[in-house]
Amino acid sequence: MTRTTLSPLVFVVACLPVLLAGCGQAGPTPTPWIVTATPDVPTSTPTPVASPTLEPSPTPVPDIALRTAQLHLTNGDYEAAVLTFQSVLSQPADAVTADVRASAAYGLGEAALREGLFQETANALTSFLAQYPADGRVPQAYFMRGDAMLGLGQWQPAIIDFQQYLALRPGVIDSYALERIGDAYLAQGLTAEALTAYGQAIDAGRGLVPLLALRERVAQVYLNVGRPLDAVAQYDAILTQAENDGYRAEIMLLAGQALAVSGDTTGAYQRFQALLSAYPETEYAYQALTRLLEAGQAVDPARWARIAAAAEDYQGAISALYQLTSQVALADIPADVHLLLGRAYRETGNSSAAMTAFQTILDQYPTSPEFGAALLEQGRTAFLSGDVAGAIQRYQSLVDTYPQLPEAPEALWRVGYLYETQNQPAESLAAYERLGREYPGNEWAMNGLLRAATAAIKRGETATAERLLANLGATGAGPDVASAYLWLGKLALQGGNTTQAQTALQAATAADPGGYFSIRAEDLLLGRAMFQPPAAYRFEFDNQLELGQAEDWLRATFGITQTDALWPMSAELQADPRVVAGAELWALQAVNEAGEEFSSLLDDHKFDPLTSYQLAIWLRGIGVYTYSIVGAANILKAANVETLDAPPYLARMRYPAFYSDLVLPEAQARGIDPLLLFALIRQESLFDRYATAAAGEKGLTQVIPSTADYIARQLAWPNYQPTVLFRPYASVAFGAYYLWEQLNRFDFNPPVALAAYNAGPGNAAAWLETAGSDPDLFMEAIAFSGTRLYVQRIYEHYQVYRQLYGAG
Repeated sequence: MTRTTLSPLVFVVACLPVLLAGCGQAGPTPTPWIVTATPDVPTSTPTPVASPTLEPSPTPVPDIALRTAQLHLTNGDYEAAVLTFQSVLSQPADAVTADVRASAAYGLGEAALREGLFQETANALTSFLAQYPADGRVPQAYFMRGDAMLGLGQWQPAIIDFQQYLALRPGVIDSYALERIGDAYLAQGLTAEALTAYGQAIDAGRGLVPLLALRERVAQVYLNVGRPLDAVAQYDAILTQAENDGYRAEIMLLAGQALAVSGDTTGAYQRFQALLSAYPETEYAYQALTRLLEAGQAVDPARWARIAAAAEDYQGAISALYQLTSQVALADIPADVHLLLGRAYRETGNSSAAMTAFQTILDQYPTSPEFGAALLEQGRTAFLSGDVAGAIQRYQSLVDTYPQLPEAPEALWRVGYLYETQNQPAESLAAYERLGREYPGNEWAMNGLLRAATAAIKRGETATAERLLANLGATGAGPDVASAYLWLGKLALQGGNTTQAQTALQAATAADPGGYFSIRAEDLLLGRAMFQPPAAYRFEFDNQLELGQAEDWLRATFGITQTDALWPMSAELQADPRVVAGAELWALQAVNEAGEEFSSLLDDHKFDPLTSYQLAIWLRGIGVYTYSIVGAANILKAANVETLDAPPYLARMRYPAFYSDLVLPEAQARGIDPLLLFALIRQESLFDRYATAAAGEKGLTQVIPSTADYIARQLAWPNYQPTVLFRPYASVAFGAYYLWEQLNRFDFNPPVALAAYNAGPGNAAAWLETAGSDPDLFMEAIAFSGTRLYVQRIYEHYQVYRQLYGAG
């Protein structure tokens, strides 16, 4: 994308009309909330998605420039924010009020810090502190300048700034300021001073997760300076509070390793043995196991085998089980150990030995819970060794001989599936029909009936498909029933029986309201194409009226007796340390630490609809969009209502149109339905600009690094770096381009384009070739369950957006 740079004031004057009606938006759209420097508890009724009210007299251009700069900050366009703040500061003194000039000076430092320009940050905030010593943002300016000094390696000035912050604003985020002081001391090699500061940070208190992370850091410092027992004390303190199994396992391993460093090998081995006993499935147990075996320590062979197998060290598991057989009579070895041995043999390529191990269970443990699993594993072993006929025979034998076993439905499903792979449709159909007949309502039966029906439809065997779907509709539940009746309705339409079609489609819409298949049935009833956009869009609402309606609903639904406005946070909630600290951290761009505070708040109050409502309103107001959505969802879950059955104000809180000033122009420029883009963003990131995922996806639209490199070249994006995707204005542009490219590639077919967005255009093209033009057959053709669910979820989101923001 080639960006044309205008003089900031020229831009502001040019945009004056739209700024007064909602800057940067195409048509009537909501004004985005802006993160303020010092977020306060709201004191007036919020209008979170309304356009600004026209002032009775012209707004001074510097005021508008300030608002524009703040909008640039929210959208991550820090370069534009810096230029615009500078334009305000360059105006004559009599043209800009002192408050506006102070806000611009502070904003200049904030924008520079977000961009990572530490020297510019220090310069701007030094100027701000010198010119506005009485401003309420002085403490935060010291904190941010301290962060800039850390970035510059100016350790002592950073310490002084954080100490000044603590003196001016004590009791808010002392722990985090003290931690930074400790970091600065540590960088200078002043370990004693650093540990003192870290200890004070721990004592000052913070949310549980960041507190545990701080203790880990302190433990590492102790290890680095040769004080391993002090490190163990920190690990033990963590273990008194940590609850997550994987995390506890990691800390137990670290504690054992620290004891070993201290010379207390006996204590270390005891810690490792305790880890093996408590959390054998974790990678940390395998590391502890390795340490014990290397030291010649005795380990229970059965436990050794389980841990090795969980770590995919199958040869190690086999070795352990050999040792077990030398110590214990074969008849005394538990059945689950034989099961483990068989799987380990199979993974090492010894199918014959695997079969023998599984057969041992069948011969010696006919009443054990592992009996059915052993039968299944024999079938799987035959299949993996290339003996498909043998696998079918074993699965079939399981069902015929032991139909009562819980594994029987899966075995019969696998019979049908393997016949499918061998292009034997009659045999596959017989297996799936038997599955539906003998195990009605079982999840394997539901899936089998649907697979068989879909295959029959592709072969043009309408009567067979109808029979299978009728069975599914009569015995399934929820989405399965909706899917069955959807297909029955489609088949009836194809056969010209509109009355039967209408009956089936109405049954589908009622089976799973809000679910993908029910929405598709509604599409057919209304003659509406999948992803058909509304005739018009509506982003302006009477928020004052709808807010009142929402609060009346809350009172009636939850028996709330409070008669005045419900949205302001209670005094108790305002005083919650997590509210205070979270707001301060968010304003200071410590987003991860702030997120931990907000997450803890929402989790503690998820069953309290009034508090969830107040938090959702407040979090939205300070720009914490993702957690605001979570709070809104907690309200509707507590009420047990679907989003579209809730008052519109609350529904839009759960399905917001955040960043509309970015989304709407991008969508318009590329001819994309903006509601599709909103639905995609909600699915990809839940409007979390800082979202990341395992494959390196970043930002609102979760573009993966390799694709982002390609898009950057297509857009001629200046000075592209992967971190630019954390900036909303860039992430929206990249995501919109890639979605547009896939839509253009696939004749503006949204389901196929979304599948391509998620799984790549090559896969999407192959599925489309298999399915043809029918969007529902395309969904069934998607080979990746994650991609199929991805497209379905986006369509469910789209339906909500279409209802909430569509008009006409």
